[in-house]
Amino acid sequence: MSGADENSEFPVGPKPGDRHRSFFDDPIIDDLIRSIVSLTMELSVTRERLQAIELMLEKQGKHDEEFAPDEAANMQQAEDRKKLIADILGPIVERLAQQK
Repeated sequence: MSGADENSEFPVGPKPGDRHRSFFDDPIIDDLIRSIVSLTMELSVTRERLQAIELMLEKQGKHDEEFAPDEAANMQQAEDRKKLIADILGPIVERLAQQK
């Protein structure tokens, strides 16, 4: 690994907006690590928001099992899911396509 801070065992991260800086010989490993970090951040935010919503519903005496999204909400969730997959896996798929 290159660019390690002398006080840390971790490499110095890229500057904001620099998604193409490489730390490893194989750029796909860099893309996989970026994907894992992105997913971890998404999961953390989702857990925090879900916990807040559950607490709010609990205070109102409601249960989340009673909620059923309508068709518009289902369609929005599907679009959001596609975008998340493209954002997370897109760089890896692009890099693999370049290697062919």
